[in-house]
Amino acid sequence: MQEKHRKLLIIPAILFGLLVLFLLTKGRSEAPRTSESERATPVRIITVQPRDVTPRAVGYGTVRPARVWSAVSQVSGRVVELPDRVKAGKRIQADDLLLQIDEADYQLALSQAEANILSAEAQLKQLDAQEKNYRNSLAIEQRALSSSKKELQRKRKLAKQGTISASSLDTQERSHLNQLQSVQNLTNSLELIPADRTTKQASLAQQQAALAQAQLNLQRTRIVAPFNARLASVNIEHDQYVRQGEVLAELDDMGQAEIEVQLPIAQFAQLLPRINISELISQGVTPGPHLFNLQATVRIVDSGVEWPARFVRTSAGIDPQTRTVGAVVAVDKPYENALPPLRPPLLKGLYVEVEFRGPPRTAQLAIPGHALHGNQVYIVNSEQRLERRLVETGLTQPGSATINSGIAPGEQLIISDLIPAIDGMLLQPMQSTPRQAVDTGALQQP
Repeated sequence: MQEKHRKLLIIPAILFGLLVLFLLTKGRSEAPRTSESERATPVRIITVQPRDVTPRAVGYGTVRPARVWSAVSQVSGRVVELPDRVKAGKRIQADDLLLQIDEADYQLALSQAEANILSAEAQLKQLDAQEKNYRNSLAIEQRALSSSKKELQRKRKLAKQGTISASSLDTQERSHLNQLQSVQNLTNSLELIPADRTTKQASLAQQQAALAQAQLNLQRTRIVAPFNARLASVNIEHDQYVRQGEVLAELDDMGQAEIEVQLPIAQFAQLLPRINISELISQGVTPGPHLFNLQATVRIVDSGVEWPARFVRTSAGIDPQTRTVGAVVAVDKPYENALPPLRPPLLKGLYVEVEFRGPPRTAQLAIPGHALHGNQVYIVNSEQRLERRLVETGLTQPGSATINSGIAPGEQLIISDLIPAIDGMLLQPMQSTPRQAVDTGALQQP
């Protein structure tokens, strides 16, 4: 009986042991779950600080010469001289002879014009002499007229006294009228002299113009290069007859090249400084590319070869289909320092990349573009937890953006791709180096 009672006392001890074991096991299983829910997620961050930012934009375009000159024949004739260097692709210097047209006919025209001028000048001298003779003759005839008038008056008195016959008086009156007619004829001739001189002077001017035209035509038989150029095309042969207005060759300027690239209007506007154009005009300042202070660099696509460039103008208008504006840059001396194939010249038709840089903007909060999630960014707050923040962006361009409001200098910005991003989640921030910030797309300082 006592032995049975001892066996029953063992049962509570076993149950108590099982209960202790259950509680220990439950404690160990719940502890990891609590730790897992509060585990900090590692994230890369940058500390947002103000800095100078250079607005940038990149476009692509095709190289073209700044000037293209067409050698158009201004006279007709046979090509009597065509230098061997006049071939498509060849380089020529300013004032080099391109071709010579037969000048024989134009020499004859020049001689004829010179002879016509001598004739017109002789006619004017003859008119001057004629005028002088008329004036001398008029003076004589006026003296004779005066004498005739006095004689007529005397005979009229005598006729009243009856001392001379009426026929004698009639004879004197006729003589006086004839003398008066002579004076009138000379006076009329002198009055016609100015009009005759004007006609002969106009004839002389016409002959002088013909001489100038003949000289010009003679000069036009010789066609030379107006500037250092590369021959784009040659459309003539030696002994070929060319007609006036015919295009004989085309030359591309080697002194300067241009590239026009199309940029979105908003992107181009971000490059420009804030300038009050109306105020400048009122101050007498003429608006121009120099006011924008844009810098540019031209590069061959997928190559390290580049040339400094200048922003010179925009296109005439906005492309209505793409809503872009054409920005034109110029490269001076595009053939200088060429060392093919390592550094080719900036040839016409070459497809290139153009990078624009606007005036630097000071004290900007710049962040990597991928750190912006719509209109939000992720911030590590003072409790090491994620905080979503609404922001207002300023300058936006590929890989970067500036923030006008929503974050303050010194705050920690998450630049990692955080999935999922849960507001209030515990974080383990790791500061990124400047190189890592650039690699993730942050704006570079100028």
